[in-house]
Amino acid sequence: MMKEKISVIVPVYNVEAYLERCVESILKQTYTNFELLLINDGSTDQSGDLCDQLASKNENIKVFHIKNAGVSNARNVGIQNSKGEWITFIDSDDFITPDYLETLLSVVDSDDSIGFSIARLHHIKNGQITELPVFSGKEEKWSTEQTMRELLTTSKTSFFPVAKLFRREIISDFTFNTDYHLAEDALFLTEVLLKTKCTSIFIDKPIYYYDHRQGSATTSVNTHVFDTIEVYKIIISDVFQIFPQLKTELVNRECWSYITVYDKIIFTESNQYRTEKNKLRKWIINHLSEILKDPYFTNFRKIAVLSLLVSPWIYRQIVGLNQ
Repeated sequence: MMKEKISVIVPVYNVEAYLERCVESILKQTYTNFELLLINDGSTDQSGDLCDQLASKNENIKVFHIKNAGVSNARNVGIQNSKGEWITFIDSDDFITPDYLETLLSVVDSDDSIGFSIARLHHIKNGQITELPVFSGKEEKWSTEQTMRELLTTSKTSFFPVAKLFRREIISDFTFNTDYHLAEDALFLTEVLLKTKCTSIFIDKPIYYYDHRQGSATTSVNTHVFDTIEVYKIIISDVFQIFPQLKTELVNRECWSYITVYDKIIFTESNQYRTEKNKLRKWIINHLSEILKDPYFTNFRKIAVLSLLVSPWIYRQIVGLNQ
């Protein structure tokens, strides 16, 4: 097991200020049998040159320069050119602990039904590193249904492909959907789970620093922001057909998708997305009962949603406290 090669895939787009931090954390791994694929997605800053410089200093690094087509296409290019028996994805503005690869690989046994291992994220904002939270290091093997439930609720893990180590044969026949720019990674994970019926193994150990920085794809506001709602409609429909018993979690994800998009556009100028703001507010108010009964939403969130009955301005003030 410990001799198997891991392919580390890092999509790169205009992250010259963060790329070295990411790559350095990968090169410091205690598990050394890996290849690092940097997929430069048509960067317009110095990221592409920086990729080449880093590769010239380390033979483990391979660089692919492609036309800008989005992170999903970049990840697909990475999968297609990878050689490892295992694959992991790392975002170029994030970084990992030295035992990231070793930890994810060590918890996978010879059971071929285990499609991937999962670890916790450690969330930081704008590069401000905080101490890792207390963790148990406990391992939990999850069935297909349990994995789907945990991905939907995100209480222990995330619905992102990061902080996970995939068995190559599990994902080699799948691609990230390039028609969407947000939540397409959640769709990818859903398709892998539902079609392969694989299980997973979770380790309660934060080994991935997920940086919520302003200007990243997940925090930016543009027309792609509405992809989140459309993608989750697909996910909810597909999952319900296989696991109707996850209805509570699926209702939560549906409400979450509308709230998440509303939270992003509510802070834009008053004349921007005016129609969409009104439509989303109406949808959220019409589903107020489900949101208030939802065990996964915090009291803070429920209070914020209740304020929408009074005024979007009050809602924005409340949500802004948690930004």
